[in-house]
Amino acid sequence: MKEVKKRRRKNALIVLLAMLVAVVFSGYGVVSENMLVASMAELSAEYGFNDYSVTTMIEFKDWDGINQGVLANEISAAKAEEVLNKGYCLEYMQSWKDAGKIPQDFTPSSAKTSSTGSQSQNASTENTKQETAKSDTSSTNTSTKVETKKYSDEEIASAWKLTTTVDATCATDGYKEYKNTLTNEKKTETIPATGQHDYQVTDSVDATCTEKGSVTYTCSVCGDSYTEETDMLEHSYEIVDQKDATCTEDGYTKYECSVCGDSYEETVKATGHDEGEWKTTKEPSMFSEGSKELRCTVCGEVLDTQSIPQTCPISLAGVVVIAVAVVAVITGVVIVLRKKKKKVA
Repeated sequence: MKEVKKRRRKNALIVLLAMLVAVVFSGYGVVSENMLVASMAELSAEYGFNDYSVTTMIEFKDWDGINQGVLANEISAAKAEEVLNKGYCLEYMQSWKDAGKIPQDFTPSSAKTSSTGSQSQNASTENTKQETAKSDTSSTNTSTKVETKKYSDEEIASAWKLTTTVDATCATDGYKEYKNTLTNEKKTETIPATGQHDYQVTDSVDATCTEKGSVTYTCSVCGDSYTEETDMLEHSYEIVDQKDATCTEDGYTKYECSVCGDSYEETVKATGHDEGEWKTTKEPSMFSEGSKELRCTVCGEVLDTQSIPQTCPISLAGVVVIAVAVVAVITGVVIVLRKKKKKVA
C-alpha cells in the first residue's frame, strides 16, 4: 500500500512538472495545447477526479460505471478499496488487481466480517446441536418413566377426551377422534353419512302443450343431482270455423290451439227432421176422400201424406148399384102389377 502511494506521489510530481513545462513553452509555441490538455487529464485521472460521483453511482447501482471509472483511473484506488470494503463490486476486484489498480494482497473488510460471522455461526450451531441432544435424552428418559407407570382400567377409561369432530354429510362419513391423556393413545369413531341430501332447484324447463318440461334438483352439499319430468300442458283450443248441421246434412266445428297452432275438426251430425202435426190439405166429402200431410218444422220438407176417408160409408159406385137395383125392383113390381090388372080385366 505504501509503495502505491509513493508511486502516485512520484507520478503526480512528474505530471506537475510536465504541466509547468508545457505552460512555459506553450507561450513560445513549442508545446501544443493538446499536449497540455492530455497532461492535465493524466493528472486528474491519477488522483481520481471522479471520486465524488461514486456515492451517486452506488445509489443507482451503476456497478459497470464504477468498474469503468476504476479501470480508466477516473476513480482512485483508495475510493475503489472503499467501495469493496462496503461489499460492492466484489465481482470486479480480481480484474482491478490484475490491472494494477489495487494491491494484490488487498482483502475487503466485508469478506473478513463474513468469515468471522461464519465461524461464530458454526459455533452457535454446534451449541444448538448439543442442547438438542440433551433435550432428546431428557425427553427419552421422561417417556420411559411414563411408559413404566401403570394405570388401572378405570383410570384409562376415564382419561379419554374428545379432541376432534368432523360432522358427517349426506355423502361422506364423519368421525370423532379421542386421545387418552394418560397413555397418549388415540382412537377414532366413524359417524355414518346421513344420506339426507339438501336438494335445491338448479334448473327448470317449462312444459308446453307439445313438449314435456323438466326440473333439475342438485344437492347443495355434495352436488348429487336428479331430474324430474313435468307433464305437458293442455292445449288452449279456440273455435276458428264452424258450419251448422241441417236436417239432412252434417255440420262441423274447427278448433285451433292459440299457443302451438294444433287444430282438429269435430263433425256435427245432421239433426234429422222435426216432425210437426198432420195438416189437412183436402177436406173429404160424402163420396170423395180428403188428404193430409206431415211436414218438417225446420226445413218444410213433406215427410208423409195420408188420405182422409169420405164421409159416406158407401162409395159412390155402391150407391149407383143400389140405386139401379132399387129402380129395377120398382120397375119389375110395376110390370107385375100391370100384368095382374090385365088378367083381371
